[in-house]
Amino acid sequence: MITQRVLTLVVLMSGALCLPLHAQEDSPESNDAYLDGATNPNPIVMEQKASLIAPDIRANRVALPPTSRPYRGDAFSGETTAPPILQVGYTIDAPPNLIAGAKWERLAALRGWVCRLELRSANAIGLRLQFRGQLDSGIALQIYHPDGSVVLPVRAYPDDEGYWWAPTLWYSDTIGVEIFVPETVDAQKLPELTAIGLMYQGIEPDFAPAELGCHLDVTCYSAYNDLKQGVARILFPVGSNWGLCTGQLMNRTGTDYAPIFSTAQHCINTQASAHGMEAYWFYQTATCNGTPPNLNSVPRTTGALLLKQHYQSDWTLLGLYEPPAGDFYLGWDSGSWASGSSGGAVHHPGGTFKRVTFFTTDGTWSGCGRSSWSSQVSLGNGTIEGGSSGSAGVDSAFRMRGTCSCAEIAGQDSNGKPIWRSALLLETPFG
Repeated sequence: MITQRVLTLVVLMSGALCLPLHAQEDSPESNDAYLDGATNPNPIVMEQKASLIAPDIRANRVALPPTSRPYRGDAFSGETTAPPILQVGYTIDAPPNLIAGAKWERLAALRGWVCRLELRSANAIGLRLQFRGQLDSGIALQIYHPDGSVVLPVRAYPDDEGYWWAPTLWYSDTIGVEIFVPETVDAQKLPELTAIGLMYQGIEPDFAPAELGCHLDVTCYSAYNDLKQGVARILFPVGSNWGLCTGQLMNRTGTDYAPIFSTAQHCINTQASAHGMEAYWFYQTATCNGTPPNLNSVPRTTGALLLKQHYQSDWTLLGLYEPPAGDFYLGWDSGSWASGSSGGAVHHPGGTFKRVTFFTTDGTWSGCGRSSWSSQVSLGNGTIEGGSSGSAGVDSAFRMRGTCSCAEIAGQDSNGKPIWRSALLLETPFG
């Protein structure tokens, strides 16, 4: 078991925390309804790999401003609540006319034109490109690593103003994009590169099993083998910044496997954030305490429709644009939850690979600026940090009871450092 001091150290290092769950403990409006989780026997997996059309042509290289980590001063000094989400990057405007002004080469055999752009920002650990415009028939875009090790397919879902985000490339300060245009397509219909997301944290560039010693690898706990398959790491824009949280598929009827996805309302609360959301599936180890996969290699889905949100209960329901790679849809229970009940949460602390945390409810606390029914929890094995927000707090039957939300200071230790307490804000989206 970890002590409060260990939890405090993790929070201080991470700069952010999660965990209140909103569930309807003693709520007069509780319907005591529940639904078990279910595995989709026939999941649809979108294509995750692509290949370059013209890997040998010279790229147009573009130097961007270096990526810098924002300065927050003395983290948590005088603060009584943890920062609401883990911020991992920010957005800058793209230089003008990058695509229209690029050098293009004709591919006679394919009866079209192709160009490659490689954009570099020193100190970045990941980059993401925003475009505006439709991908007319025959136009093909691929995102790639300059060394050729990663090529990601692009699927465009323009919003009402025509904007959309391409896949994020991680573990690199340079992102490449290849664009192929058939001769029959009007050059005026080329998409425009409008903005660039620069990431400065949120991955494990040099993985070591003891990096975060108080975290528990979910793969070591076979009871969570099904549930973990429905949990995803999510990256999303928040104004001009980028955030990381956790979310999961939700079972609606038990049989339709609709792509309903839940996370915390403080993570995603606008259609712009939902539209730009990128969900990463199966970012988890294959064996207990094994090495996690490269984030660029795991399945991902892009974009969602904001269906419903609730501020006081801190939950948001989304409808994914694409079929999810995850195949388990979490069950839920809107009934009361007695003090002393045990539970757990599967999450992505700091944006890293999947972990599990165990807790016990005591039903004594409501806070974090939200007034729905809640329960303070006592963390047992495992802990949480920024990036854990939005994960589902589940009971011993693995039904969702609420959303991981925030933490508050419950005093100071002998060294004058804050001791954080966590709460379960206990209300399900379907309650």
